[in-house]
Amino acid sequence: MDFLNSLTAVIGPYTGSIFAILAIFTRMSTFIFIVPTLGERTLSTRSRLVAALMLTWLMLPGVLAGPLPQMTTLGAAMAVFGKEAIFGAFLGLSLRLAIFILQIVGNIVSQSMSISQPLGEGIATEPNTTLSTAFMLAGVTLLVTLDFHIEAFGILQQSYNVFPLGTSPNFDQFAYDLTQKVVGVFRISLSLAFPFVLLNFIYNLLLGFVNRAMPQLLVSFVGMPAMIGIGLILLSLSIGAILTLWLGHMRDYSNAIFGF
Repeated sequence: MDFLNSLTAVIGPYTGSIFAILAIFTRMSTFIFIVPTLGERTLSTRSRLVAALMLTWLMLPGVLAGPLPQMTTLGAAMAVFGKEAIFGAFLGLSLRLAIFILQIVGNIVSQSMSISQPLGEGIATEPNTTLSTAFMLAGVTLLVTLDFHIEAFGILQQSYNVFPLGTSPNFDQFAYDLTQKVVGVFRISLSLAFPFVLLNFIYNLLLGFVNRAMPQLLVSFVGMPAMIGIGLILLSLSIGAILTLWLGHMRDYSNAIFGF
């Protein structure tokens, strides 16, 4: 008991700072586990925790220099931790939605080419088709190559100017912003995959004409290989443009993350 009393006497004056450090770590870790590149399942949990700790260390001087919330009790500290987790999840999810664009595009392309059955490797949080997994890998690789993870650290630093430590989140604004971004995800996904949707429509239209003209012919055995071949050729010609356009939308998502 004497040891605990002595420890309490030493730590007591710094309780607020310790809780503030833990609150910063909460926002960092929640963001790291969701954001593209650093939040992928291919990275181990330990690696992501180390990244969160390093980010916490980098953010400490700037955050502790500003006003800190009153966290003299455990209940007040837990309330701040919950708010910080919400901020981190909002920031990470706002950027993760851009990766969902590529996954949806891959699923649409796979279904248009009738090769949606094979599943990719378990590197995403949900099962994906082979092309969807390839699109996601290409997008994440492109982001890492262009140092997006460094830009993500800048977003975290700016977040403390918009959402200071301990402030309450505006759930109405968050819900509206995420809803608009989700709508944009489906709109952009369909626009990027539109050539394949059009190809699938033309294929089924021609298939119907041929089937009416020659009912005895198994048109699927003739049309399916042609459809897959033409689809792969179209994919090889358009993959660069799709990723370039997607990268522009990713920049828009990153720049507009605080745009409300």
